[in-house]
Amino acid sequence: MRGLTRILIVVIACCSCSSGPHWKRQGFAFSIPADPPTTNATETITALSRVSISPIFQSRSFTYRIGENSYEQDPYAGFLVPPERALAESIRAWMRLGATYGRVVDPGSGITPNMVVEVSITELYGDFRTPAQPTAAMGLRMMCYEIQDGAPRRIVLDKVCSHATPLERKTPGALMAAWDEDLREIMNEINSECAKAISLERQ
Repeated sequence: MRGLTRILIVVIACCSCSSGPHWKRQGFAFSIPADPPTTNATETITALSRVSISPIFQSRSFTYRIGENSYEQDPYAGFLVPPERALAESIRAWMRLGATYGRVVDPGSGITPNMVVEVSITELYGDFRTPAQPTAAMGLRMMCYEIQDGAPRRIVLDKVCSHATPLERKTPGALMAAWDEDLREIMNEINSECAKAISLERQ
């Protein structure tokens, strides 16, 4: 009887811990930069057709790299929506800020684009291999190509970028903030490269 009582006490204690604030699941999303003022420019209409993500990082749970080939997922912190959807919204907003892609249409738009962008996410994790220096890692490949008569034409840009931002604290919130910084740096670089490619083509 005493043994059963001890088991019940342990179960109650565990349940109490799991219901505390530390154990509540936290949901995060990438920040969305404000859209720039609209223009009447219609020469280029761009659609972000898809954002794919490596199977290793497809889970909504945050992924932490703890060894060269070792990863673990956080059962209590993750994205509010699948990461490819969260990234697509933010990438689309950064494309609008770049002012290189003309009008960037939303999914399901009835407007036919003449330029298409595809993004593949190759890295998206908290790098905890060096516990004293945790960082947020992000890597992606962006392909931008023209469309004519519904078929792909010239590739404007095929760019691979990666970035790592140190974490201010080893917390899910700090990791999300660092991923936001990663994406900002990557998209600024890609937007600049795309602008150069388009400028050279028009000369």
